[in-house]
Amino acid sequence: MEKMKRTILLGLSLVFLGVLVGCNNSGKSSVDTATTSSSSRETTELTTSIKETTETTERTTTQSSIVQETKETDASQEQAGEEQTNEVIESMDLSQIQQGDFTSLNGTWVNGLGNTIFVENATMSFTDISNQKQAGEITGLNVDIPNLNSADGTPNLVSYMGDSNKVKSYEQQLGLEENQGFISLRSNLPGAVIYVSFLPKGVMGDIIEGDISRDKIVAVGTQNTATSVRAEYVYYKAD
Repeated sequence: MEKMKRTILLGLSLVFLGVLVGCNNSGKSSVDTATTSSSSRETTELTTSIKETTETTERTTTQSSIVQETKETDASQEQAGEEQTNEVIESMDLSQIQQGDFTSLNGTWVNGLGNTIFVENATMSFTDISNQKQAGEITGLNVDIPNLNSADGTPNLVSYMGDSNKVKSYEQQLGLEENQGFISLRSNLPGAVIYVSFLPKGVMGDIIEGDISRDKIVAVGTQNTATSVRAEYVYYKAD
């Protein structure tokens, strides 16, 4: 009987121990599952955060790049506009000049012989218009050369091809000649011509050793072509 009791007690002890072990394993499994689930959520949240940060950085970089490109484009357009404006101001306007408007030439022009031309809108004043020590003035499309005038301010009458044949010492009304890339205003003299020629940058005409990169004026009395002169005869803008 005593032996049976011990056997029953031993069996109950083993059953109880088995229940405890099972409970312990079940709790451990639940903890492991919870830990794994928590770790998985944290990994997912971290990945999502990194992705969102990367996308935000990419958007910011793209927007900054667009803003920078826009600023550079605006700056380039503004600079181009300024350069174009300066070009218009600095270059002679042949279409205006042939109408007697010299505004695009305003200022003082000087040649290598020390002669000057002062230009103001519709007036050009020459210290020597013909390279014959003759001062002159052009207003619109008319020229006045005091050294060749009579007392009443009109051109003298001079003999040409015989004493009986009298002609004007010069023509006050200027004619126009259009050449390859430049124009000339002309006043006929007995046996010669006074030319005032306007050559934009890039044009040389028949000038010998002039500066092709600058606007030029040639004023000369001649029997040759309008711009067949040496470099020192050419006027360049001084201011």
